[in-house]
Amino acid sequence: MRITFVLPMFLSAPAGGFKVVYEYANRLQARGHEVTVIHPRNVQPQPGWREAIKSFLWPYKLRWQNRPLIKWFQLAPEVSVRLVSDLRESNLPSADVIIATAFQTAFAVNEFGAEKGRKFYLIQHFEDWTGDSETVRASWQLPMHKIVISRWLLDLANEWGENSNASYIPNGLNFSEFYLTRPIEARDYPLVAMMTHTLPFKGTADGLEALRLLRERLPQAKAILFGVGPRPAEAPAWCEYVQLPTLGELRDIYNKAAVFLFPSISEGWGLPAMEAMACGCAVAAAENQGIRDFAQSGVNALLAPVRQPAVLADHLYQLLTNHALRARLATSAAESVRHFTWERAVKSLEELLSNASLTLPSNQAS
Repeated sequence: MRITFVLPMFLSAPAGGFKVVYEYANRLQARGHEVTVIHPRNVQPQPGWREAIKSFLWPYKLRWQNRPLIKWFQLAPEVSVRLVSDLRESNLPSADVIIATAFQTAFAVNEFGAEKGRKFYLIQHFEDWTGDSETVRASWQLPMHKIVISRWLLDLANEWGENSNASYIPNGLNFSEFYLTRPIEARDYPLVAMMTHTLPFKGTADGLEALRLLRERLPQAKAILFGVGPRPAEAPAWCEYVQLPTLGELRDIYNKAAVFLFPSISEGWGLPAMEAMACGCAVAAAENQGIRDFAQSGVNALLAPVRQPAVLADHLYQLLTNHALRARLATSAAESVRHFTWERAVKSLEELLSNASLTLPSNQAS
């Protein structure tokens, strides 16, 4: 099959949703498909000769500034990466399948003719942080088949009448990247790892407050924070910070830490928590929707209600002072996430995309 993924932009720094698309692109290409990943400068065409010049120069500027173009992910050279000015139909190749990957791209893809491929929409979150809720919801009701990554997103699709027009394919994890390098039992020290983010719903403020409360009860506690941007101004001086860690550095952070703190209020999936689990961390997390597919409190994690940093702090204290509990939960976590393989996810997606009997909306007649 000729498969086109349509991203909403180009990013020079890591992002979980983009990583999922790149993983699919690599693995579908390896299975013999012809994969193209589209990165537009703008979703909609912009008027004016200045914008036309900027759009013409944009791909050359990006390729000159970034060598390789995508530094943070090793995209297979056989995957075609296209930098386009906007999502006009003429800027995209003919294909058998086209997959929108964000609500902005869904509206554009919905307007394309049949020669661009059978239309699918990969939904990784309810993206109301970049658009108003009604517009995002309207994208879910466009006449294309939805692919959702978690059960709470499937529940939303069903609630909005998309029962027969949505498929659940949970994310995988690359276990050649995230694995144990340090024994779980040997981590009998109070070191916590946490990812920081500028978006409020990622819960960084709650996480930092939980660390502050933990330190009051356990003065020897330490933390290593990491993120894409600069060190958060609110981060305590006793917390180490790593900006834009490489894959090797990230794996090392997860393997150093005894506990991973995941305070996010809302997640499509919660990929960092699953990465940490695969590397032997016990997880103390807010029970956001996207962690429920692979985490169960008391079984392979300790989960707190969202926006409850005091409860998170108590869970951190329990895990860092009760080594038997920490080791039991971390061991269970490392074993349970092994079920989420990319091989399973890609096979499920391939079968869905190639299913000629799949009932697609009437506007997709080829």
